[in-house]
Amino acid sequence: MAAELLHDRNRALAMAGAIAVHALAFALLLLLRGPAIPLAVPEPGLVAVELRDPPPPAAAPEAADDEAPAPASRGADEAPSPPEPPVALARPTPAATSALPGSGSGSGSGDAAGSGSGPGGSGTGAGMGTVTPPVRIAGALTDADYRRTRPPEGAVGTVVVSYRIRTDGRVDRCTVLVSSGYAVLDEATCRLIESRFRFQPARDAAGRAIDWEVRTDYTWRPR
Repeated sequence: MAAELLHDRNRALAMAGAIAVHALAFALLLLLRGPAIPLAVPEPGLVAVELRDPPPPAAAPEAADDEAPAPASRGADEAPSPPEPPVALARPTPAATSALPGSGSGSGSGDAAGSGSGPGGSGTGAGMGTVTPPVRIAGALTDADYRRTRPPEGAVGTVVVSYRIRTDGRVDRCTVLVSSGYAVLDEATCRLIESRFRFQPARDAAGRAIDWEVRTDYTWRPR
């Protein structure tokens, strides 16, 4: 019994010593850290917010120095530009008149003398003045004439002739001026013209029928 009491006593002493050691260690720790700083506790319901100034607005870009200024518009009060004065055209110089007597030629002929005037004066002669040329009313050369003439095979040529249209509208005096190269074609041309062609005769200024000389050509070819 006495031994148990002794054992309990030693155990209590050991626990007390342990507590004392821990208390001493805690006291030394507090002394080393210094005095405790009380923490600020915000009041209930209030929130601390840090306010900052807004940033300044961005500066507008400067216009380029080399940009050409816009042309100034013409105001309503500005007077319009005066129109350019018209350029005077040079007056044409009239053609000089000839001092020589007038002359003329025609292919018609007649029995009566005519009169006329020109820039050089006036005179009389065989000129007929204004005449009406003849008009063909019948006759032609055809492809069938080539076959009937029977030239050499494949013959081609152009004949130039002249003939007279009489006052009765018939034709005579047909002459070959340029040959076609084939005598049979040249002869057939004048023969057919004189036999077939009929005209309203040419007339002078007085309306009288007159003779008329004609120069023409015709090309023969197989068709």
